Amino acid sequence: MKTHNYSSHSTILLLVVSLFFSTFVVGQATAAEPRSPHAAVPSQAPARLVIRRVANLGVNVIVQLSIDGKPAGSLGYGHTYQGTLTPGRHVLAVRATRSLSPVPWEMALNAQSGQTYIFTAQGGPSGNLVLASGF
Repeated sequence: MKTHNYSSHSTILLLVVSLFFSTFVVGQATAAEPRSPHAAVPSQAPARLVIRRVANLGVNVIVQLSIDGKPAGSLGYGHTYQGTLTPGRHVLAVRATRSLSPVPWEMALNAQSGQTYIFTAQGGPSGNLVLASGF
């Protein structure tokens, strides 16, 4: 029966731990994405869209928001919509649930990458719901 002294056990253990650690480090390095010093910000960051609802529309009036013809959200009394848009042209449409007009009010928006667009859903001059720019 072959016996090993304490120093040979320590050497073998140190070798195994070193191999494990070096394998782990190499695996982490190859899994990481290469970083270019010139790639600071993605070129197609989404735009941010915020739509607030004025209180004087009434407590029981819901603002229905659609973006590009698809329902995006409903804003009840005291609520705000927050979402993102891909850069490019979009059509925003709003309609009040208690509106006499079945046709929503629409506006085109050319969203720029990284920009924030803030609108307020409020009553317009013709009595229809509109999106006003700003707060």
